[in-house]
Amino acid sequence: MRGNIKKLALVVIIATMSMLIAVVTASAGGKTIQGDYASTVSGQTITAVKGFNASLQPNDGVAGLWFTGSFSWDGVLSFNKDGTGSFTANTHATVFYSSGIGAPPSAGSGTITWDFTYTIDKEGNITFTYVTGSFEQDWTTGPNAPPSPNSKAYANIPQPWYGTISPDGKTISVLWGAPSIIEATVDKANTTPSPTGAQLTGHWVLHGFKVNY
Repeated sequence: MRGNIKKLALVVIIATMSMLIAVVTASAGGKTIQGDYASTVSGQTITAVKGFNASLQPNDGVAGLWFTGSFSWDGVLSFNKDGTGSFTANTHATVFYSSGIGAPPSAGSGTITWDFTYTIDKEGNITFTYVTGSFEQDWTTGPNAPPSPNSKAYANIPQPWYGTISPDGKTISVLWGAPSIIEATVDKANTTPSPTGAQLTGHWVLHGFKVNY
């Protein structure tokens, strides 16, 4: 009888160890990501002060209130094993305005940050989801620098965006862009939309490599 109990205990221990090994292997195989990725981002955006129509054109037309620009970011994309993460970067931009706005071209720099949650499948494909109330852009140079009332900008990112991590977990790429829309908000909590319905779209490409192991 005692021999049978010992055998049963051994079977339970082996089964438990197998389950633990399976969990660790699943994690190592890409179910979660842990660490910081030094990242560079480039892209082009267009902002429609009165929002976009179904064809992704400014609602008020060619002479309306809109502006476009190119930008680059250098920062850190951080992942936690619990499925949360954040992005923080320095931003640099050049902007060109419509005749409706009537402002000269400009350039500027500042910082940008937001939080996200993520899921990752066994092929390394990542789906990002914005954490409401976390986006903030702070201009430090250019016409929007303090004391300009536009020195801080807030936005909501309602649609998910996507990326891929390499099999060894050392490099990452992320893409976001049209037809997805970013919505300007008055407050960081993203509870009050822009009174004019301002929206932004464009394209972003991020490349990063892991900086801690």
